[in-house]
Amino acid sequence: MVMDRLSMAVWMALAAPCAVARAEPADEPTTRVEIVGDRFREAAGKTSVGGAELARVPGAGGDPMRAIQTLPGVAIVDDGISEPAVRGSRPSDNAYVVDFLPVGYLFHLGGFTSVLNADLIERFSMSSAAWTPEHASVVGAVFDVQLRRPRTDRLGGSLDLGLLGANALVEGPLGDDVSFFFAARRSWFDLVVSRIEDKEEGVTFTTPVYSDAQGRLLWKLGGTQRLRLDFSAATDKLLFTVKEDGNAAERDPLLAGQGQNRQSYQTLAGVWEWDIRETLGSRVALGRMHRRTSLRLGAAGVVDVVTHTTYLRQQLSVTAWRDHDITLGGSVEGRVVDVGVDFNLPRCTEFDPNCDVSSSPRLVTDQRARRNAADLHANDRWQLGRRWVATAGLRIARESNLEKTAVEPRLGVEFSPEPDLTFSAGLGRHSQPPDSAQSVAEVGNPALGPVRSNHAVAGVSQRLADGWSWRAEAYAKTFSGYAVADPDLLYVNGASGRAHGLELLLKKDPAGGPFSGYASVSLSRSRRTVDATGTSFPFTYDQPVIVNLVGQYQHNERWSYGWRWSYHSGALNTPVVGTASYPDGRTRPVYGAVNSERLPAYHRLDLRADARMSPAWSFYVELLNAYDHANVGGYSYSADYQTRQEVQELGLLISGGLKFNF
Repeated sequence: MVMDRLSMAVWMALAAPCAVARAEPADEPTTRVEIVGDRFREAAGKTSVGGAELARVPGAGGDPMRAIQTLPGVAIVDDGISEPAVRGSRPSDNAYVVDFLPVGYLFHLGGFTSVLNADLIERFSMSSAAWTPEHASVVGAVFDVQLRRPRTDRLGGSLDLGLLGANALVEGPLGDDVSFFFAARRSWFDLVVSRIEDKEEGVTFTTPVYSDAQGRLLWKLGGTQRLRLDFSAATDKLLFTVKEDGNAAERDPLLAGQGQNRQSYQTLAGVWEWDIRETLGSRVALGRMHRRTSLRLGAAGVVDVVTHTTYLRQQLSVTAWRDHDITLGGSVEGRVVDVGVDFNLPRCTEFDPNCDVSSSPRLVTDQRARRNAADLHANDRWQLGRRWVATAGLRIARESNLEKTAVEPRLGVEFSPEPDLTFSAGLGRHSQPPDSAQSVAEVGNPALGPVRSNHAVAGVSQRLADGWSWRAEAYAKTFSGYAVADPDLLYVNGASGRAHGLELLLKKDPAGGPFSGYASVSLSRSRRTVDATGTSFPFTYDQPVIVNLVGQYQHNERWSYGWRWSYHSGALNTPVVGTASYPDGRTRPVYGAVNSERLPAYHRLDLRADARMSPAWSFYVELLNAYDHANVGGYSYSADYQTRQEVQELGLLISGGLKFNF
């Protein structure tokens, strides 16, 4: 299983996803899940949570973005790879946006922790179906993070020391009209544990290292204009050695030797915000992002991908008259992708479990692809009297390498027979450009088309007394245009998918007493189909049942306690049902039907205690997997595929952190 992930890392290295920005007026801080509906509240398929609330979810290590795993519709396959898959889509189908700007990636090491300082996150929202057209050209979900403004009263900050790393923040005024913040983090677990060894597989990992930084300069230009300069960066590095006499090298000999997986990004952008008048606001962003991903796998070779993206985005927010909120905008983007390959390159996709490197042809090439993209979007949210709200939107987008212009309508409606009861529904057509790796000449097929998806969602939400609220939603999605391997064209659009589900969120705000928390339940099914053969199988992230129970008890002003119990259906596995031989005499596994085996159900309890010792000092302690349940993350096969053993997930672990504010 370890080396299966290393082989699949080839495609993580080649793929260079580009997050797309959105624009909205800044919102006030909130720590409440907004699930009710008038013209200023949430539409179907959207959930918003305050950053402070997410930061205290047990098991998240104080990282608000890690806590999104507890929200309805979010699936993860194991403790180590926790990037979110939402409502039948892949993690790579998501867009991540921070204050109107794209980021290279939002999570270190496949979901280990986010790249953002927790103290800066003011609000987070997830749009999981039929989102409004200013959002990105993706088919999964849009994760929108809003950071707070720098403080203006005095110079201050915080130092956060955790089990895995240190995080520092400094902020304050630089004059009457200028303020700033700067945050930086570096992991230090590698200073304690230098290496991790899997003796059976013969793989030794050097403890991974990650770092990140965010900075902002904010000028008040007088009147209602603001100019900000935003910077962000992140780096991840993992080194490993594959021994020649280990199981991994016996199965796939070219993997033997030194290996490394590195990724990084840097962004710099200027944003001009102007509240032209009470009914008209404008936001313009000009920025550049550099992203690099490189992979070395022993004698198999090297893959290096560098992406340079320059973008210009603009959006107007208009209240033309009392009952309409209108957004108009567009963007242009130029992207240059440099791909260097000297590698035995398998054509791995989710539709074929065989990903052997040693039997794959060697590809040596340097390719440069230029991609230009543009879009226009418009949306009108119309208050039809006291009880009805209608939303109509349109997104028109085009990429230079695609033959057709994507025309994507969005419709929504909300009905509130009572002030605290809302019925909502939404429809949307969405599309997503093909993966960069799969559409670059020689490495892939430049004629590869986009992935397309249709979304439908309907729900009901109600706010009750004493801080209680609930929401239920049903959704259905269809997908088409997934890439499959082709012997002549390398890749073609030849697969489709569908997903449907029912979700429930029950929420208790702290306003009604010392207890707060929420329960989320997701019931769903998602499948993939190879169009040419009609072969259908469960999607890799298909988890029919997901339950999260999150609670918080505020004992007094100093102490609070939290708990989180998570349950989900076991991850899917493609079993080895027999063996054959490669031409070089190695044992070749014969796989059964794709994702035809389900692992045992996953469940775990995390506990947390927070203590505020003074205005300056605080700390937290977490007990992860408190009852030490042996969750199964997969199977590791012997070199001849005759036997296999379970790979265990995270066991009982104590974690914590100390924070100093100044």
